[in-house]
This record gives sequence, structure tokens and C-alpha cells, in this order.
Amino acid sequence: MAPRKRLDPTIIIKRRPIEDEEEHNGSWKLAYADFVTAMMTFFLIMWLMNITTVEQRKGIADYFNPVALSQANSGADGMLSGRAVDKSGALSTPNAPGEHSIPVASPPVVASVGESDREPAGRKDPMPNPPGSPAPPAERGTAQQAQAAQQQAQQQQGAQRDARAELEALLDRQTSALNEQFALEQTERDLRRRIAGSPELSALSDSVIIQQVPEGLRIQLTDQAKFSMFAVGSARMNDQGRRLMRLVASAVAAAPNALSISGHTDALGYADGAKYGNWELSSDRANAARRELISAGVPAQRITRVEGRADLDHLEQGSPLDPRNRRISITLLRSAPTGG
Repeated sequence: MAPRKRLDPTIIIKRRPIEDEEEHNGSWKLAYADFVTAMMTFFLIMWLMNITTVEQRKGIADYFNPVALSQANSGADGMLSGRAVDKSGALSTPNAPGEHSIPVASPPVVASVGESDREPAGRKDPMPNPPGSPAPPAERGTAQQAQAAQQQAQQQQGAQRDARAELEALLDRQTSALNEQFALEQTERDLRRRIAGSPELSALSDSVIIQQVPEGLRIQLTDQAKFSMFAVGSARMNDQGRRLMRLVASAVAAAPNALSISGHTDALGYADGAKYGNWELSSDRANAARRELISAGVPAQRITRVEGRADLDHLEQGSPLDPRNRRISITLLRSAPTGG
């Protein structure tokens, strides 16, 4: 039997996969530190720009100016290397004239931090005026301007309030006038309806004249050829006149308006007009109508005027002796007479 050959040993090397250890190294810390430093620098610059004045910022900029050489007016060694200087600054070359110089930077202005964050460092506000001392002219002018502006604003507000009050009063008057006009028209319709609904007075509808006048609602009770409210030449009212007067009283009793009563006659005069004439007759008839209205339920305080007009205001101007000129005029007065 042939001897076995000795085989070489087989070596198997197992390698574990290399894990990503990037997250365990410290390179991110350096990047983060650079970022924080940049942010601090940025906020420091913003803070310095907020609390410093323009002169202070110019001084800081001059301090970091790379072309600055010297501010000392001496010939010391070092940067100047023994060259002479004058009040204009260091010379640019050994043989340069004195009026030629290079720019020299100024050191930054060092100032204390202000008392508050809103007060820039190094800025000193002037001391306020002591109590009782007069204000500077500029402040006095500003105060006078402010006072004048305030007075003008108050005057404008007062004018606006007055205009508003006047407008409201005008609207109230117009509203009252419209309400009053409606009430007068309602009284007119009521009176016409009462006359038309009365069989004994419907024949006398021509004796009642109702008009809207600037003074108010005028109701005129006139005589006719076959009808008269009074006896001839007398102020004694007959039964037909009383019924007609009471009908008018029932229509005007509910209205709050004041009443005016006037008496009128025709042009026919008395034989002895010196003792009693148309003036007395018209006045007595108006007063008789007043008593009849009061007895029919019209309050006496509502009657504000009773007058006799004699034969001055004829209803029929072309016929002075027309019986329609003999009449009693009752007017419901407006609270504010209107034109028209």
C-alpha cells in the first residue's frame, strides 16, 4: 500500500467587515466649534455696531488699518528707522519733502459702556436743566408749537362737535316737522270723513274750507246764501253753527297743536259805525267760536290767539259783499312755521 501524501494545511482567514466608525471620531466637534466661533464673532460685531457711535466705529476701523505706521512725531528707531517726521505724519521716503506724508491711523476711541443698552457707549447726554431754570429757546419753540398744535386740534374737535350737534338738531327738526305734517294731514282726513258721515251737515260741506298753509292747518267755516252761523249783525251763534263748530272741535281735540281763531266779515257796514262796527263784530264772533270750542272739549290753554279782522281779508276778493267773506278761521299752528 502506497504511503499517503501529506497534504499542506489549509489556513482560512475570516475577516470581519470594517464597521463605519465615522460617527465615533471627533471631526464634527471641530466643525461645530468653528461654527460657534463664527456666530459669536458675528453677534459681537452686531453688538459693537449697536452700542458704538460713528466716531468710535471709525476709530476701530483705523486701528485695524494695515497701512498705519506711526502716530508719534519723533525720529525713533523701529518702524521709522530713524527718519524725521513732522506734524503731518511719518515721511514716506528718507528724501521726501515734509509736506508729503503717508496716512496715519488713529487708535480706537476707548469709552465706557453706557448706562443702558439703548444708550451708546461713550455718548454723554447733556445735563437736564435744573428745576426752575428757563428752557432753551429751541425747547421753548418746540413746546409752543406743540401747544399751538394741541389748541388747533381741540378747536377742530370742537368745530366737529358743533357741526355734529347742529346736524343732529336739524335732523330732529325735520323729523318733528314731518311727524307734525303727518298729524295735520290725518286731522284733515278725519274732519272730512266726519262731515261726509253726518247727514245733517253733509249739505254744508261747501261751507268748510280746509287748507294746508305755512302756519299750519287752516279750517274756515263760511256763510252761504242760505246758511249763516250767526244772526245778521250779531255774535249769537245759531244751532247749525254750533253743530258745525262741535264737529270741528271733535276733529282737532286729539291734536296737540295750539289754535288760532280769527273772525271775518263782509264789506257791509253799520249805519252807526262809530259805536259798533265790523271790528267789534268780527272780534265778538271769534270769541264766541272760542267759547264753543272749549265747551266741546278743546282745552282752553291750547287757544293762543283770538282776533277780529273785520273786512280786511276777503275770501272773495272781487265780491266784497259775498256771504262767504263772513267766516270763522280756525288754524292748528305748527310748532315751527315753514315757508311755502
